[in-house]
Amino acid sequence: MFDKILTVSIAAYNAEKDIARCLDSMINSSVLDFLDIIVVNDGSSDGTKDIASEYANKYPNSVRVINKANGGHGSTINVGIVEAKGKYFKIVDSDDWVDKNGIERLVDYLMKSDIDLVINPYDIISSKDFSLKTHVEPCSDPSYKNKIVSVNKLSGYEDLHMHAMTFKTEIIKKVGPVIDEKVFYVDMEYCIYPLLYVNTLSYLDFSVYQYLFGNQTQSCSMMSYIKRRREHELVILSLIKFYTTKLFSSQKIKSIVYRRICNAITGHCIIYVNMGNRTARNELKEFMNLLKEKEFIYTDFQKSSCRRLFIGCLLNSNYIEFKILTYVYLLYKTLKREN
Repeated sequence: MFDKILTVSIAAYNAEKDIARCLDSMINSSVLDFLDIIVVNDGSSDGTKDIASEYANKYPNSVRVINKANGGHGSTINVGIVEAKGKYFKIVDSDDWVDKNGIERLVDYLMKSDIDLVINPYDIISSKDFSLKTHVEPCSDPSYKNKIVSVNKLSGYEDLHMHAMTFKTEIIKKVGPVIDEKVFYVDMEYCIYPLLYVNTLSYLDFSVYQYLFGNQTQSCSMMSYIKRRREHELVILSLIKFYTTKLFSSQKIKSIVYRRICNAITGHCIIYVNMGNRTARNELKEFMNLLKEKEFIYTDFQKSSCRRLFIGCLLNSNYIEFKILTYVYLLYKTLKREN
């Protein structure tokens, strides 16, 4: 038996400017008594530990702080999985937060639920002025909203992200603390590995997660992708190993995992496009040779036929052609931003 309804595991590293906002979004809700909030302090050197400890002292029945040596985002997820005491499990990054009404409605739903995975829309918030930038709706079929759905009824085209997902803790613990550590981009592993054990899910029609986007220091900025491209590659290879070695009970789940890996590979190609130099061309060739060694068949699933054509040309180009293609791509991106 679990002590709480929902564990919220917060990854925190040097988050003294953000952690209070994140915690307040849950503390100020009417469902605090049903929350198991774990702040995993990943070796912060600023005031994160002290601020989080103040909340733990003030709300000892709902907030815990676990201090550990720095090990990266994956290590904080692993700690959260081991320490979780809630019936369900959700990850929230320290610079993000939850919608107060959304978290209340989610907990109310989870109290009455026994399904494996709950999926909510989420909001992308601009870091410039904290305005709503995009409302992301992960449900591919509106008829599934607010219903319990078997994974066998999925289209196989679902593109699931960490911000949308709340797993049953039993499933998370069955997966165990296996997320890669000391690397970025492990949210892909967190989203994919538990799917092996998911049989039922529900799409709800309200947002919970509020995702702050636009800071150049974020791992999702192109600057960070270029700097940490080898880490991104490592995670993709871990996902391919998972895909090729595990037995999937559902072909729909296997299809979702395959598409997610292929989309990550497309994103990896775009990293090299943004680099646009000889090193990028050489590393791209090495990466594609690695995929061949793994006998993984890559397909670009992006909706745009132009995008598919571009990626195809990129992979078959010589260096001069590669330079021309990257120039055209970056020029297109610049003109698109200006318009």
